[in-house]
Amino acid sequence: MTSYQSLQKGMFGLFSPMVKSSVARYIQSRQPDLCVSVHPLMNHLGLQWVAHAGLDIPFITVVTDMVSFHPSWICPQVDRCLVPTEEARKRALSFGMPPEKLAVHGQPVGLKFARLDGNKSRWKTRIGLDPQRAAILLIGGGEGYGQMYRIARRLAATVQGSQLIVVAGRNKKLKERLEKTCWGIPTRIYGFVDNMPELMAAADLLVTKAGPGTISEAFIAGLPLILSGYIPGQETGNVHYVRNKKAGVYSRSSKKIARLAQEWVEGSSAVFQELVGNANRLARPNASLDIASDICRFL
Repeated sequence: MTSYQSLQKGMFGLFSPMVKSSVARYIQSRQPDLCVSVHPLMNHLGLQWVAHAGLDIPFITVVTDMVSFHPSWICPQVDRCLVPTEEARKRALSFGMPPEKLAVHGQPVGLKFARLDGNKSRWKTRIGLDPQRAAILLIGGGEGYGQMYRIARRLAATVQGSQLIVVAGRNKKLKERLEKTCWGIPTRIYGFVDNMPELMAAADLLVTKAGPGTISEAFIAGLPLILSGYIPGQETGNVHYVRNKKAGVYSRSSKKIARLAQEWVEGSSAVFQELVGNANRLARPNASLDIASDICRFL
């Protein structure tokens, strides 16, 4: 037994008895035909709870971290383990997952992204943007993040032939500050949005943190990425993945981010189109359907 397996066994062994009986009763009351885990803590524990409920049903793990996921995602006893990238598959193998139980289907994202057609001018017109200007989309996740204001100001000052779309998420103070600013170039400010597919379809370039869902959505929309932050550990591998696949870069410097955006948008079209092509090649627009289809084989 490896040191990781010993630690994991001890950690789950302490936690499971506290809730096992109540969760098992709930599972038994629902009588599911299969169980799907989309959380790293619900694999080893989930199998125990299902067994304690007296059910003999398939148990499937859908890993939703792109590359450098936590080892607790991997429980070799599950019936199937679905991962988003080849890099994730190799990591799962290193943690003991049998190869025959693994499949690479991509990151599950909303099906609206599968309907994007690549006509940037049409999408810009549709949401009220200038179809003749390059559009830079700046987002920071559902809650917004600290350096967004500095990045937005630097982009507006540097890439003066463009237009900005800034999504502040649920950060109301940031949104208010953005709305009070004189930008100098056409700028649209949003809070939390439910039309991200349309915004990405209209944009030419995305500046964001390295969340797996946002990165995967950007690939489908054919957006080159400038990654401006990441969560150490679970998102570290996402940065390397984007860089190694030549679909984007990473920088925390607002000055460098703006300079790169200017080079890409106003400079060599060949370089920019190479980035767009690389993003498109990484796209898996039907990942959610492929995952669902794989799961349904166990019914």
